[in-house]
Amino acid sequence: MRLPMRFPVSLTLSRVSTSGNSLFSWLLLAPGMLFLAAFLVVPGILLIVLSLHDVDGMLMVLPTYSFSHYIEAFTSAGYIRALGTTLWVAALTAVLCVLLAYPAAWLLVSTRSRAWRTVLYVILISPLLTSVVIRTFAWIVLLAQNGLINDVLRRLGLIDAPLALLWNMKAVIVAYVQVMLPFAVLPLATSLGEIPAALPRASQSLGAGARHTFLHVVLPLTIPGMMSGAIIVFALAAGSYVTPLLIGGRLQPLLPIGIYQQALQIANLPLAAALSLTLLVVTAAIAGLMSYVQKRWERRVYGH
Repeated sequence: MRLPMRFPVSLTLSRVSTSGNSLFSWLLLAPGMLFLAAFLVVPGILLIVLSLHDVDGMLMVLPTYSFSHYIEAFTSAGYIRALGTTLWVAALTAVLCVLLAYPAAWLLVSTRSRAWRTVLYVILISPLLTSVVIRTFAWIVLLAQNGLINDVLRRLGLIDAPLALLWNMKAVIVAYVQVMLPFAVLPLATSLGEIPAALPRASQSLGAGARHTFLHVVLPLTIPGMMSGAIIVFALAAGSYVTPLLIGGRLQPLLPIGIYQQALQIANLPLAAALSLTLLVVTAAIAGLMSYVQKRWERRVYGH
């Protein structure tokens, strides 16, 4: 007669254990959530409020509110062009980083020696331990008219006058790619590492060549890693202002430079806040669309 009572008792104990684990998980998450709320959510709300304030002729913040700064952001030809250029440069940087990251990630995964793999990872991650400002100034040393590249070309007799390698958008894109390439390599290396080694061999044993195996077996399985790297690089490039300011100059039509000028040089803080939120929303929308495409591809490949 006692046997039927054991099942509900064990079920109750299971529920208590589950609720206890859930409570413990929330307690572990609490410090991080509080930190994000204090230094991300609250400043974001204050930025939204600031962007709605009016300013007088002396750019002093008034206690009145309107959407005038957002109207200016979406009706000014200069800001629209800056937003379009920023998104184009970020997209081009993401594509170049993914293309260059594939052979690097392949080398990381295919290296059998653990020591060499560690060395390659150290080489990959070491630039992330250096300040972006320092790496950007290194590019100035390389690309300046009296820099290393022009000096080597003159010594080789390939040029008579120094080339204008600095203060243009091409130099900005080159510096972007060098700074953000590790963010594309790491997710792609993770995707390549998750592919079972027997899968390509099985494809080749069934008569498929190396090219067919790569295009129809390996490449589709690494699309999520490529998309993840592209999303990270795109978001970072769209919001960066130090590299284009130092490499391209303050006249480059990029929205982060415009935000920097409005905030620190002109001191029109509400307009700078409105431009910042505009760039944030547009970048987040594009990143969300890319993430949606990535999820659809994963559902198509993996079936879930």
